[in-house]
Amino acid sequence: MTEEIIPLWPESAAGKPNPYGQETTVPAVVGHKDVTLIRNVTEPALTVHRPDPSRATGTAVIVCPGGSFVTLTNGTGTAIAKALAAYGFTAFVLRYRLLPSAPRDEDFAKQWATDYRMDEIKSQSRVAGADAVRAVQVVREQASTWDLDPHRIGVLGFSAGGLLTIGAATTYDEHSRPDFAAAIYGPPWHEYVVPPDAPPLFIAFASDDTGENVVNGNLALYQAWQAAGHDVEMHVYARGGHGFAMEPQGLPCDTWMDRFLDWVRAG
Repeated sequence: MTEEIIPLWPESAAGKPNPYGQETTVPAVVGHKDVTLIRNVTEPALTVHRPDPSRATGTAVIVCPGGSFVTLTNGTGTAIAKALAAYGFTAFVLRYRLLPSAPRDEDFAKQWATDYRMDEIKSQSRVAGADAVRAVQVVREQASTWDLDPHRIGVLGFSAGGLLTIGAATTYDEHSRPDFAAAIYGPPWHEYVVPPDAPPLFIAFASDDTGENVVNGNLALYQAWQAAGHDVEMHVYARGGHGFAMEPQGLPCDTWMDRFLDWVRAG
Protein backbone atom coordinates (compact mmCIF):
# COMPACT_ATOMS: atom_id res chain seq x y z
CA MET A 1 0.00 0.00 0.00
CA THR A 2 1.34 3.43 -0.94
CA GLU A 3 2.01 5.70 2.03
CA GLU A 4 0.16 8.98 2.23
CA ILE A 5 2.62 11.86 1.94
CA ILE A 6 1.77 15.04 3.86
CA PRO A 7 4.05 17.86 2.68
CA LEU A 8 5.09 20.42 5.28
CA TRP A 9 5.33 23.18 2.68
CA PRO A 10 3.08 22.07 -0.24
CA GLU A 11 3.66 25.18 -2.33
CA SER A 12 7.44 24.76 -2.23
CA ALA A 13 7.25 21.15 -3.44
CA ALA A 14 4.89 21.82 -6.35
CA GLY A 15 6.34 20.80 -9.69
CA LYS A 16 9.55 19.31 -8.32
CA PRO A 17 10.44 15.73 -9.34
CA ASN A 18 10.58 13.35 -6.32
CA PRO A 19 10.94 16.09 -3.70
CA TYR A 20 10.18 13.67 -0.86
CA GLY A 21 13.08 11.38 -1.69
CA GLN A 22 13.85 8.03 -3.28
CA GLU A 23 13.99 4.57 -1.74
CA THR A 24 17.23 2.62 -1.93
CA THR A 25 17.98 -0.82 -0.54
CA VAL A 26 21.63 -1.22 0.43
CA PRO A 27 22.83 -4.60 1.73
CA ALA A 28 26.25 -3.26 2.75
CA VAL A 29 25.01 -0.87 5.45
CA VAL A 30 24.55 -3.59 8.05
CA GLY A 31 26.09 -6.52 6.24
CA HIS A 32 23.86 -9.40 7.28
CA LYS A 33 20.58 -7.92 6.06
CA ASP A 34 19.21 -5.45 3.54
CA VAL A 35 18.42 -1.95 4.78
CA THR A 36 15.88 0.30 3.10
CA LEU A 37 16.83 3.97 3.11
CA ILE A 38 15.19 7.18 2.00
CA ARG A 39 17.55 9.73 0.48
CA ASN A 40 17.63 12.94 -1.57
CA VAL A 41 14.75 14.50 0.33
CA THR A 42 14.56 18.12 -0.80
CA GLU A 43 11.14 18.97 0.66
CA PRO A 44 10.09 17.79 4.12
CA ALA A 45 6.99 15.68 4.57
CA LEU A 46 5.21 13.32 6.95
CA THR A 47 3.78 9.85 6.46
CA VAL A 48 0.99 8.88 8.85
CA HIS A 49 0.31 5.56 10.60
CA ARG A 50 -3.10 5.56 12.29
CA PRO A 51 -4.21 3.24 15.09
CA ASP A 52 -7.32 1.11 15.20
CA PRO A 53 -10.08 3.57 16.16
CA SER A 54 -11.03 1.38 19.12
CA ARG A 55 -7.52 1.85 20.58
CA ALA A 56 -6.85 5.45 19.60
CA THR A 57 -5.55 7.61 22.44
CA GLY A 58 -5.67 10.95 20.66
CA THR A 59 -1.92 11.32 21.18
CA ALA A 60 0.43 11.97 18.25
CA VAL A 61 4.10 11.02 18.05
CA ILE A 62 6.31 12.46 15.30
CA VAL A 63 9.06 9.90 14.62
CA CYS A 64 12.39 11.27 13.40
CA PRO A 65 14.60 8.47 11.99
CA GLY A 66 18.39 8.59 11.97
CA GLY A 67 20.77 8.40 9.04
CA SER A 68 23.54 11.02 9.49
CA PHE A 69 21.53 13.65 7.56
CA VAL A 70 22.39 11.79 4.34
CA THR A 71 19.70 9.10 4.57
CA LEU A 72 16.66 8.16 6.63
CA THR A 73 16.48 4.62 7.97
CA ASN A 74 13.04 4.05 6.52
CA GLY A 75 12.64 0.55 7.90
CA THR A 76 13.28 1.68 11.45
CA GLY A 77 11.05 4.72 11.19
CA THR A 78 8.19 2.69 9.75
CA ALA A 79 8.65 -0.14 12.25
CA ILE A 80 8.61 2.28 15.20
CA ALA A 81 5.55 4.07 13.80
CA LYS A 82 3.66 0.81 13.33
CA ALA A 83 4.52 -0.28 16.86
CA LEU A 84 3.26 3.02 18.25
CA ALA A 85 0.06 2.75 16.22
CA ALA A 86 -0.52 -0.71 17.72
CA TYR A 87 -0.49 0.95 21.15
CA GLY A 88 -3.07 3.52 20.09
CA PHE A 89 -0.84 6.43 19.07
CA THR A 90 -1.12 8.23 15.74
CA ALA A 91 2.46 8.13 14.47
CA PHE A 92 3.96 10.39 11.84
CA VAL A 93 7.34 9.58 10.27
CA LEU A 94 9.22 12.74 9.36
CA ARG A 95 11.08 12.91 6.06
CA TYR A 96 13.40 15.82 6.76
CA ARG A 97 15.71 17.50 4.27
CA LEU A 98 18.96 15.66 3.55
CA LEU A 99 22.32 16.26 1.94
CA PRO A 100 22.29 15.30 -1.76
CA SER A 101 23.62 11.90 -2.77
CA ALA A 102 24.41 10.17 -6.06
CA PRO A 103 21.20 9.62 -8.07
CA ARG A 104 22.12 6.06 -9.12
CA ASP A 105 21.73 3.46 -6.37
CA GLU A 106 24.91 1.69 -7.47
CA ASP A 107 27.02 4.83 -7.11
CA PHE A 108 25.42 5.73 -3.80
CA ALA A 109 26.10 2.31 -2.28
CA LYS A 110 29.80 2.60 -3.09
CA GLN A 111 30.40 6.17 -2.00
CA TRP A 112 27.88 7.42 0.57
CA ALA A 113 29.88 6.65 3.72
CA THR A 114 32.96 8.61 2.58
CA ASP A 115 31.55 11.53 0.61
CA TYR A 116 30.57 13.85 3.47
CA ARG A 117 32.50 16.01 5.92
CA MET A 118 31.33 16.44 9.49
CA ASP A 119 30.92 20.19 9.03
CA GLU A 120 28.53 19.53 6.13
CA ILE A 121 26.53 17.08 8.22
CA LYS A 122 26.29 19.44 11.18
CA SER A 123 25.24 22.29 8.90
CA GLN A 124 22.50 20.13 7.39
CA SER A 125 21.29 19.24 10.88
CA ARG A 126 20.23 22.85 11.34
CA VAL A 127 18.30 22.82 8.05
CA ALA A 128 16.55 19.60 9.07
CA GLY A 129 15.91 21.02 12.53
CA ALA A 130 13.52 23.54 11.04
CA ASP A 131 11.57 20.64 9.53
CA ALA A 132 11.01 19.02 12.93
CA VAL A 133 9.70 22.29 14.36
CA ARG A 134 7.43 22.75 11.35
CA ALA A 135 6.15 19.16 11.69
CA VAL A 136 4.83 19.83 15.19
CA GLN A 137 3.03 22.94 13.95
CA VAL A 138 1.44 21.12 10.99
CA VAL A 139 0.20 18.20 13.09
CA ARG A 140 -1.25 20.60 15.66
CA GLU A 141 -2.94 22.75 13.00
CA GLN A 142 -4.52 19.66 11.42
CA ALA A 143 -5.15 17.73 14.65
CA SER A 144 -8.89 17.44 13.99
CA THR A 145 -8.15 15.66 10.70
CA TRP A 146 -6.70 12.72 12.65
CA ASP A 147 -8.91 13.03 15.76
CA LEU A 148 -5.98 14.19 17.87
CA ASP A 149 -5.71 16.20 21.05
CA PRO A 150 -3.73 19.28 19.95
CA HIS A 151 -2.12 19.33 23.41
CA ARG A 152 -0.77 15.78 23.12
CA ILE A 153 1.75 16.03 20.29
CA GLY A 154 5.24 14.72 20.91
CA VAL A 155 8.49 14.07 19.08
CA LEU A 156 10.54 10.86 19.24
CA GLY A 157 13.92 10.79 17.47
CA PHE A 158 16.79 8.38 16.97
CA SER A 159 20.45 9.30 16.43
CA ALA A 160 20.34 12.21 13.95
CA GLY A 161 16.61 12.30 14.59
CA GLY A 162 17.35 12.52 18.30
CA LEU A 163 19.32 15.68 17.64
CA LEU A 164 16.26 17.06 15.83
CA THR A 165 14.14 16.14 18.84
CA ILE A 166 16.42 18.11 21.14
CA GLY A 167 16.19 21.07 18.77
CA ALA A 168 12.40 20.82 18.62
CA ALA A 169 12.29 20.79 22.44
CA THR A 170 14.39 23.95 22.73
CA THR A 171 13.50 26.07 19.67
CA TYR A 172 9.80 26.69 19.17
CA ASP A 173 6.98 29.19 19.39
CA GLU A 174 3.48 28.84 20.83
CA HIS A 175 2.32 26.94 17.74
CA SER A 176 5.25 24.52 17.43
CA ARG A 177 6.06 23.59 21.04
CA PRO A 178 6.00 19.81 21.45
CA ASP A 179 4.05 18.55 24.46
CA PHE A 180 6.74 15.95 25.13
CA ALA A 181 10.03 14.95 23.53
CA ALA A 182 12.14 11.78 23.55
CA ALA A 183 15.72 11.60 22.25
CA ILE A 184 17.12 8.10 21.77
CA TYR A 185 20.95 8.10 21.44
CA GLY A 186 20.85 11.56 19.87
CA PRO A 187 24.13 13.50 19.62
CA PRO A 188 23.72 16.97 21.23
CA TRP A 189 26.16 18.69 18.86
CA HIS A 190 24.90 22.23 19.28
CA GLU A 191 24.52 24.65 22.16
CA TYR A 192 21.04 24.58 23.64
CA VAL A 193 19.22 26.91 26.01
CA VAL A 194 16.48 25.23 28.03
CA PRO A 195 13.32 27.35 27.60
CA PRO A 196 11.30 28.40 30.65
CA ASP A 197 8.36 26.32 29.41
CA ALA A 198 10.40 23.38 28.08
CA PRO A 199 8.42 20.18 27.53
CA PRO A 200 9.02 16.98 29.50
CA LEU A 201 12.06 15.16 28.10
CA PHE A 202 12.90 11.46 27.87
CA ILE A 203 16.51 10.44 27.15
CA ALA A 204 17.88 6.97 26.45
CA PHE A 205 21.32 5.82 25.31
CA ALA A 206 23.96 3.18 25.98
CA SER A 207 27.13 3.97 27.90
CA ASP A 208 29.19 2.10 25.29
CA ASP A 209 27.92 4.35 22.48
CA THR A 210 30.99 5.78 20.72
CA GLY A 211 29.07 8.40 18.73
CA GLU A 212 30.38 11.94 18.98
CA ASN A 213 29.13 13.54 22.22
CA VAL A 214 26.30 11.03 22.72
CA VAL A 215 27.24 10.03 26.27
CA ASN A 216 28.62 13.30 27.66
CA GLY A 217 26.17 15.44 25.70
CA ASN A 218 23.12 13.61 26.99
CA LEU A 219 24.39 13.64 30.56
CA ALA A 220 24.79 17.41 30.28
CA LEU A 221 21.34 17.71 28.69
CA TYR A 222 19.78 15.83 31.59
CA GLN A 223 21.51 18.08 34.09
CA ALA A 224 20.45 21.22 32.22
CA TRP A 225 16.79 20.11 32.14
CA GLN A 226 16.88 19.20 35.81
CA ALA A 227 18.60 22.43 36.82
CA ALA A 228 15.87 24.38 34.99
CA GLY A 229 13.23 22.58 37.04
CA HIS A 230 11.64 20.65 34.18
CA ASP A 231 10.54 17.03 34.04
CA VAL A 232 13.24 14.77 32.60
CA GLU A 233 13.75 11.01 32.67
CA MET A 234 16.95 9.32 31.57
CA HIS A 235 17.83 5.66 30.95
CA VAL A 236 21.49 4.77 30.52
CA TYR A 237 22.08 1.17 29.45
CA ALA A 238 25.42 -0.46 30.14
CA ARG A 239 25.53 -2.04 26.69
CA GLY A 240 23.77 -1.59 23.40
CA GLY A 241 26.02 0.65 21.33
CA HIS A 242 24.54 3.01 18.79
CA GLY A 243 21.30 2.07 17.05
CA PHE A 244 19.91 -0.38 19.60
CA ALA A 245 16.33 0.57 18.74
CA MET A 246 16.68 -1.15 15.37
CA GLU A 247 16.49 -4.78 16.53
CA PRO A 248 16.68 -6.87 19.74
CA GLN A 249 20.11 -7.80 21.06
CA GLY A 250 19.13 -9.84 24.11
CA LEU A 251 20.06 -6.88 26.34
CA PRO A 252 18.11 -4.64 28.74
CA CYS A 253 18.12 -1.87 26.11
CA ASP A 254 15.68 -4.03 24.12
CA THR A 255 12.96 -2.76 26.46
CA TRP A 256 13.51 0.94 25.72
CA MET A 257 10.06 1.30 24.15
CA ASP A 258 8.37 -0.10 27.25
CA ARG A 259 10.11 2.56 29.31
CA PHE A 260 9.10 5.24 26.81
CA LEU A 261 5.46 4.10 26.84
CA ASP A 262 5.40 4.05 30.66
CA TRP A 263 6.75 7.60 30.66
CA VAL A 264 4.25 8.93 28.09
CA ARG A 265 1.30 7.32 29.83
CA ALA A 266 2.34 8.75 33.20
CA GLY A 267 2.63 12.26 31.80
